[in-house]
Amino acid sequence: MSDLIAVTGNITSSPTRHDIAGNVSMVTFGVASTERRWENGSWSDGHTNFYNVSVFRSLAEHAFASLGKGQRVIVAGKLRVRRWEANGRSGTSVDLEATSLGPDLMFGVASFVKDARATADDGRPRGTEDWAPDGSVEGPVDGSTGEILSSGSEADAVAPETHGELVTVSGWGAPSEQTSTPF
Repeated sequence: MSDLIAVTGNITSSPTRHDIAGNVSMVTFGVASTERRWENGSWSDGHTNFYNVSVFRSLAEHAFASLGKGQRVIVAGKLRVRRWEANGRSGTSVDLEATSLGPDLMFGVASFVKDARATADDGRPRGTEDWAPDGSVEGPVDGSTGEILSSGSEADAVAPETHGELVTVSGWGAPSEQTSTPF
């Protein structure tokens, strides 16, 4: 079991890139998160928490190319608190394995550049490629749902294109007379 959290704070150390297992990218850096309070008409700093952040694979590559020491970020991921002992010393390490990461736009402006590898050769987002590229699908396919339609009257059960109007389909026949418009 792991605890999922989101932390907003400043990067305390320059992101460092590591290659693990020969082909997996990992980036590590520290984040400090300080509580801010409005007291007696002014802001004051509260307690500061420090996190060791680890980022893997393509998110690591993007983080290494995008982030630097001192930047304010939002990190979401899996929290792990570990006790450690080394060289006669002991302590607690608070580690955060990031699953999402980005700049905190409360304090600045960012420009997003989509990774070219995120799209297939035909421009569609990866993961939306045809699941039967050899054309082995039998029968007509409903383009809006991807459902394979059988021949005969069942194929007529698909609701017509509505452009903003909700049409209720009853049974295998034509749409019912009842229609409503969503708010």
